[in-house]
Amino acid sequence: MESQEKILVFCSREICYLSGNFFAHQLAAAFDDLGYETTVCEFTSQDDLDAVLSPFFGKKYRAVFDFNSLLPRLAMDDGTPVIDLIDGPFYDYIVDHPLFHYNCLMTRAKNFHAIVLDEGQADYVKEYHPQVKSVHMLPLGATIALFDGEKNRADHILFMGTYDAPEKVYDIVKAAPEPFCGMMKRIIEMRIAVPELPMEEAFAACLKEDDMELDEAQFALFMNTMYASDAYIRDYFRKAALDELLKKKIPVQLVGEGWEKYQTPYERYRTIEKPVTFDLSFEKIAREQIMLDVSPIFNRGVHDRAIAGMANRTVVLTDSNPYRCAHFKNRKDMMFYSLAKIDSLSEAAGELMENEKLRSEIRENAYQTFCAGHTWRARAKEILSWEAED
Repeated sequence: MESQEKILVFCSREICYLSGNFFAHQLAAAFDDLGYETTVCEFTSQDDLDAVLSPFFGKKYRAVFDFNSLLPRLAMDDGTPVIDLIDGPFYDYIVDHPLFHYNCLMTRAKNFHAIVLDEGQADYVKEYHPQVKSVHMLPLGATIALFDGEKNRADHILFMGTYDAPEKVYDIVKAAPEPFCGMMKRIIEMRIAVPELPMEEAFAACLKEDDMELDEAQFALFMNTMYASDAYIRDYFRKAALDELLKKKIPVQLVGEGWEKYQTPYERYRTIEKPVTFDLSFEKIAREQIMLDVSPIFNRGVHDRAIAGMANRTVVLTDSNPYRCAHFKNRKDMMFYSLAKIDSLSEAAGELMENEKLRSEIRENAYQTFCAGHTWRARAKEILSWEAED
């Protein structure tokens, strides 16, 4: 490595619980630890963007990063994309389904690359956004908390995440004009019946049923228009998971925005805590023995909360999918359940709460798996290995 090689990490848009800022600094620290001169630039759309960005124009970087970036949408007065004025590959680390980032993915920048959290979503960007120079699937890393106390008793399940009432999200679906309203309803029905079915595959099936053909640009645009169906699926299964645990009298500790909207006749088994900023979430995870993960919007990937549980020796109880089954071992790295057979969740939760030996085996094995390949340093090293391909 040349001593002059540099890394630039932007933070142009804040993500929930200040996670975008946290991810940016963790990735930057990993590159710094690997010996690169690393700069982090935080800004908002209210700042003087010329003053913020112009110092980086014309300078050479090994790689440039942002999370859910706004930068691909910015252009100079003559139409030149801003990120093309920086000498280095620009990677947008997209932490939602790419359908939500249609406008950024439509950038005309010549050196724009995408990182996504799901293998199916990577295939989606490659097929429907061919102007993106390269697409990579790479889960987020996680951080080990500065916590060395005793864990809480294994008499409840922790779930960290946001929530909106599914029926409220469905109101957006019902308010959409045709043919989008009908298609979204059918997509939702398909994905409830087959929880591992990706959004784009369900949409393609709808088009085939209706004998409709769309080109790449139209498909991507319509996917963006039907974002509410993906949002509905997230909250539908979060509610289904909570309903199953609580009706089986398994206490759940909920941490995050929106949980006051969750209605249940089993309130005595539910506690709600205010959300914490992302940097503080790891200590809360580290204090618990078992953590729930419900991630139907990443059907071919893994959510960062699962990696965070592994990093902090907290047993992760997660819905299975082809990626998780291929890369993690059930009852070794994580404990799987099936969204299609939701009673498997309460069965797995009950076993974990009662079986201290199993919990101990999973958390220690998961921690070793995390250290071997899921740290931010490991993520940074993998990104550097892409250079020949990109």
